[in-house]
Amino acid sequence: MSGIINSIGKFISKHSVLFGKLGEAVLIIVISLVVVKIGKFIIKKFFERRKLFKHGISGKKIDTVASLCISIFKYAVYLIALISILSDVCDIKSILAAAGIGGVAVGFGAQSLIKDVISGFFIVLEDQFAVGDQITVDSLTGTVESLELRVTRLRNSNGDLHVVPNGEIRKMTNHTRGCKLAVVDIPLPYEADIEKALAAAGEVCEKAGTDFEDLIEKPSVLGVIELNKEGLVLRVTAKTKPSEQTIMERKLRKLILKEFRSEKIKPFS
Repeated sequence: MSGIINSIGKFISKHSVLFGKLGEAVLIIVISLVVVKIGKFIIKKFFERRKLFKHGISGKKIDTVASLCISIFKYAVYLIALISILSDVCDIKSILAAAGIGGVAVGFGAQSLIKDVISGFFIVLEDQFAVGDQITVDSLTGTVESLELRVTRLRNSNGDLHVVPNGEIRKMTNHTRGCKLAVVDIPLPYEADIEKALAAAGEVCEKAGTDFEDLIEKPSVLGVIELNKEGLVLRVTAKTKPSEQTIMERKLRKLILKEFRSEKIKPFS
């Protein structure tokens, strides 16, 4: 038993320097994780306070810049921690020599990373989209949860999270910028009193123009837009605030149905 203990003691004393360096590496990792958490908290608080002031900057823009700053800070801390560990645990000269030998391979591997980072900066500078915007990238549609230094995170309507490298965002559609058009088509039979239906739809547009705050301008009746074998189609349109068109369509349909019932106008079904 004493022999085993002596062997363990000799092993520890022989490799004490290595254990000390490993301990320092673990300490650096722990400190870096704590610093990242504290930094995230401070950055979020800082930008949340900016929302309280009137600077002409939208809340989405502030959230986007905050997300990017957090990403930059996180990568910077991790890079400093990695350099500290390598310089302390390993021989920095041998690391530099190995970097010289494998520099070409690393360079090729880093091309996509550099491309993602540069694309991320251009997305922010050109204000292509912001946190909270609903966008479509290729076949992926979702709400921007965060815009980071290397990737953009999209959350779709099902709750799935899509992570898209910024360098792969070549064609993008932003569904949130500018006004949107709510379109309500009302199918009617040919025997319906079209003048009465137009008047009832116009009355709904007048009511909606005063009752709904999400409208940019009062709804309008375009008139009959289609004649088919089943009947005709009456269309009502309204310009709304971004992302409110679907909700407005449902509200208009409800009002139209209520008005048509009171006027005894039966839509085609």
